[in-house]
Amino acid sequence: MQRTSLFVVGAVAALLVAGVGYYSGRKTGLQEAHGDAAVAAMKAGAVKATSADRADVGASASSPTRAAPTPRKMPNSAASNGSAAALPPPGAPLTQIFDDLKARADAGDAAAASRLFSDLQHCVAAQRLGQFLPAMANRMLSGELPSSPDEIERSDRQLDRVQRGLEFQQSTAAMCAGITPNQIAALVPATLAAAQLGDLQAADCYVGANLNAWPDVLSNPGWISDYKNSALPLANAAVQQGDWPMVGLLAAANAGNPRSNNMLNQVTGTDTLQAYTYTKLMSLGQPAGTPPSSRSANALSTLSSQLTPEQVQGADAQAQAMYEQYFNATPRQAGQVANSMRACQAGF
Repeated sequence: MQRTSLFVVGAVAALLVAGVGYYSGRKTGLQEAHGDAAVAAMKAGAVKATSADRADVGASASSPTRAAPTPRKMPNSAASNGSAAALPPPGAPLTQIFDDLKARADAGDAAAASRLFSDLQHCVAAQRLGQFLPAMANRMLSGELPSSPDEIERSDRQLDRVQRGLEFQQSTAAMCAGITPNQIAALVPATLAAAQLGDLQAADCYVGANLNAWPDVLSNPGWISDYKNSALPLANAAVQQGDWPMVGLLAAANAGNPRSNNMLNQVTGTDTLQAYTYTKLMSLGQPAGTPPSSRSANALSTLSSQLTPEQVQGADAQAQAMYEQYFNATPRQAGQVANSMRACQAGF
């Protein structure tokens, strides 16, 4: 057992010598949002909120038991909104293709917008790892050697994270070499552009964003107004396209969950009826063959205790209607929500 511990610590040190420190950067964030409402009109492939949409959003927040609206289609990814021009090869140095991708995205090219969002997201993640990995390794190296089976298992998991982080840094080193602070700061508007053009992962990242982790936000106060105007239309469009992560974001935002650590609750406000509706929808989509989680059951119990029986009955019916219309009454895959949110954490 002691030999295993020594191997774990030694391997961490070897991995650090092999590759830590390509980048330094900012933290990222993202989490939960708000849903059954009319979607903003799609024009030139982009999502834009109209006055009527905003009025319908307000009606939805107060009356979630009304009939589910017919969704206006949002592509499952920006690639499905494609473009005639070919994209640069994967892994091309971002500094060399940045201006072209941005110009194409600004002109409404969904595939280019999605590629710019993805590449920037990876480079920011690599920068974060430049700070995160040495700190993790230092904690492992400076502490006592693990002795119990649980401690050894925990050290093995940490070692695995360090190894995967180093591999990610190495795989993105050429693509992200020489990227400038101004280009990194473009992640926020690039994420919004990709989301508006139909990229659901970008929508999850943008709607669930953590203001404190937005790069260069103090120099761009207009981003806050953009978020206030765009978050709900994007959230509604994503839910109506069967996006489970967005349902989770909306459930937590409406519940006023302090662990959400994002801006969405400031847009939605705390609404127990809406929170129950989205939590119920999440429970309906429980992966096949798995029991409902205790967290979900506890949340439903807590929220329902704050509602009348009539409100609970109406919210249950609304959740069922949304499940059938937007999700084809099909359970989500195991780990689907968590995996999507982890992928978004490579963003801002």
